[in-house]
Amino acid sequence: MTNSGSAGNPVPGRGSQASVDDIAVYQAVAARRLQWDALLWQVPVLSLTAQAFLFTIALGPDSSRYARVVASTLAIVMSVLSLHLMARHRQAEITDAHWLADYEQRRFGDPVHGPMWAQRRNQTPTARVLTRYRAFSVWMTGLSVFGIAALTTLALALFGPDALHY
Repeated sequence: MTNSGSAGNPVPGRGSQASVDDIAVYQAVAARRLQWDALLWQVPVLSLTAQAFLFTIALGPDSSRYARVVASTLAIVMSVLSLHLMARHRQAEITDAHWLADYEQRRFGDPVHGPMWAQRRNQTPTARVLTRYRAFSVWMTGLSVFGIAALTTLALALFGPDALHY
């Protein structure tokens, strides 16, 4: 990689010519951004699968009080871990998207990643009811609701166990 400040340097702000090495760096960062994006959206799917299993135990009519407490506690932990992991994947994806946008702005004059792309996407006509809020925020809220439900189930298992018997 040629990062010595030459005209072919891929570092944004250090010239507009791209060498073969610069293009390889750009492609590597673009591929990494795609990987972060894919990982980001795998987190809620896996989390919801785990949550469904744990809630089956926590809310099952034949579950013991101990099983409810353990399953609810694990569901809370799963919610927090999922929120953390999803946030970190999003942070990494945004970092790469901004790096790519800076590089594209300097190299091509028109970025296809980052904030400019998000602005173009958001201006594209679509079913506004479903796209009004950012998907990341919606999913973080949804995962938080599962955590709150697990906390409520834990509280009921500890302090009102009869409420969980049908």
